[in-house]
Amino acid sequence: MNRKNKRRVFVTGAGGFIGANLTRKLLKQNFNVHILCRTEEISWRLRNVSQLITIHVGDITNFKLLHRVLQKAQPDYIIHLAAYGAYHYQTDLNKIIKVNIEGTKNLLEASKNIAYKCFINTGSSSEYGFKDKPMKEDDFCNPVSFYGTAKLTATQMCKVFAQINNKPIITLRLFSVYGPYEERGRFVPIIIKSLIIGDTINLTQGNIRRDFIYIDDVSNAYIKALDLGFRMRGKILNIGVGKEYTNDQLVKKLFKITNKKTRIEKGAYPKRAWDTKHWRADISNAKKILSWNPKFDLTNGLLATYSWFEKNLDFYN
Repeated sequence: MNRKNKRRVFVTGAGGFIGANLTRKLLKQNFNVHILCRTEEISWRLRNVSQLITIHVGDITNFKLLHRVLQKAQPDYIIHLAAYGAYHYQTDLNKIIKVNIEGTKNLLEASKNIAYKCFINTGSSSEYGFKDKPMKEDDFCNPVSFYGTAKLTATQMCKVFAQINNKPIITLRLFSVYGPYEERGRFVPIIIKSLIIGDTINLTQGNIRRDFIYIDDVSNAYIKALDLGFRMRGKILNIGVGKEYTNDQLVKKLFKITNKKTRIEKGAYPKRAWDTKHWRADISNAKKILSWNPKFDLTNGLLATYSWFEKNLDFYN
């Protein structure tokens, strides 16, 4: 099929961990992928597929430039992944507000007159705050971080914008995604790299739990959501596995499936304000509405991730 005749999808944040994996999945699904990059130099995560995608230089915080780019691209679908504040070193409050709230507003407004079939906003489980039971989409949200607060604002803005303007906008609220190309300072990459090279693994003290979901399952959820469009207008769906594991359990699982071990220092990594002993998604709505189920359990997901890191460790040195 000619590239011009394929379904066009416009992706923000394509150079990040989730965006790069999803971009590859979209290419395999025969989409004509357009991405937004802040500079002409493409992310290291996408260099080997750069010839297959259309690159637009721009920034979601620049409305005029974003509007011009979208008018040129005229996408059938929009996937919004650009964010700031998800990583521990991203602490600039002004930037958290500018990217997550103002940037999302800009994208909604700049694409308002485009007859897209689906706009997927990417939410975060951080929007919920602390819960002592599986998190449901209609739970009262009480975020405990500036990032979670900003993402919740963006999610609510997307929901209201969809209702007022009758636009097929939805939000996928992601839990703890891991897999190939993940940011070097995140938990799973740190653990895997330490295990490969034999470094000590520093863990928090106590039973910090997360709902870990493999990136391929997340990408599949996006692909399924794209085809539903107006049937999901304004909806919010949790994307997780529905099971929670402590950091200790994840490390022990890696030791078992790789048949390798290294030294562990409990308490050497400080607990963060948002760490908690309960963090699990209720994914019943995603299963029902998307006809989607995560295919990777923690064992298979970690094994696939470890194998990728073994072959691509140079990216992280």
